[in-house]
Amino acid sequence: MTTAIRPALQSLRQLPTLHQVSEVWGKLELKLETEDTRYWITTEGVANKTSGTPINYVVGYVTVEKLSEDGSWDLKAVYSPEAWKLSQGLDYCHLLHQELARLQAAQEKKFSWERVRDVERVERELELTNRAVYELSEKVRTRWS
Repeated sequence: MTTAIRPALQSLRQLPTLHQVSEVWGKLELKLETEDTRYWITTEGVANKTSGTPINYVVGYVTVEKLSEDGSWDLKAVYSPEAWKLSQGLDYCHLLHQELARLQAAQEKKFSWERVRDVERVERELELTNRAVYELSEKVRTRWS
């Protein structure tokens, strides 16, 4: 199984609106639907988190729904733009870990110097990505404090 990296927020914003929901709190626009996930962008609502307002009605936030076994859509998460970027970084880390595991398994079966270089390249990329994810996580954590 390969991890997918969730779409960039700017890419989601530029997609046509498939459906919209308007309520007293604001408006959500469905921008992407896959076979098991729906991505909504809040286009109208409050500018910042406030007590009493549902978090998915903060402008610019992403609401993710997953298809349940009974065929209904369940709210799974709501992301601020910073948290969305952090989640993309985590997706990328998972992808790099999968690539590293694949390379290491292939190396155990049959050694090659080219694969040694590939492993080192992926390890460097993973180190850089981990550093960026850590910095983003600190920004997200401080904004939620």
